[in-house]
Amino acid sequence: AFADRGGMILPLEPVARAKAKEIAEIVNSGIQPLQNLSTIQTLDSMAAQQGNPDEGVGKKFAKEAIEKGLSILEDKISRLHAADRKAGPFAVGSFGPTIADICLVPQFYNGRRFGIEVERICPTIVQIENACKNHPWFRAVLPDMQRSIDSKK
Repeated sequence: AFADRGGMILPLEPVARAKAKEIAEIVNSGIQPLQNLSTIQTLDSMAAQQGNPDEGVGKKFAKEAIEKGLSILEDKISRLHAADRKAGPFAVGSFGPTIADICLVPQFYNGRRFGIEVERICPTIVQIENACKNHPWFRAVLPDMQRSIDSKK
């Protein structure tokens, strides 16, 4: 995909392709669903039904899931980069973004939204995030670049 735009989101090399899919799936199935609003609301509702007045149960659960997932990803990605001194700046050591980077960047945004100190727990991934922010595929779609709904009136 996107070969006509200077890259491919799935690397051609089989090992890099598998690693990109693995990283994407950790975010896609192991972290992201646990921070959905419906999951948070369900946990808050269940806690209230059991007599727990703390309405923050769902957010605490989501924050813990994000921290755990990002820590796992940091370990995996930092080892991958340490093993290859010639690695590029993106998640699987490539010189262009892959599906792994596409999944990581919004997860970092959500991590910060939940109050996670991503710079402290994920220094390698922060460097990858910076590389992504400077890549044309990401620049136009960063949350800070979006107009708010109010400005469209």
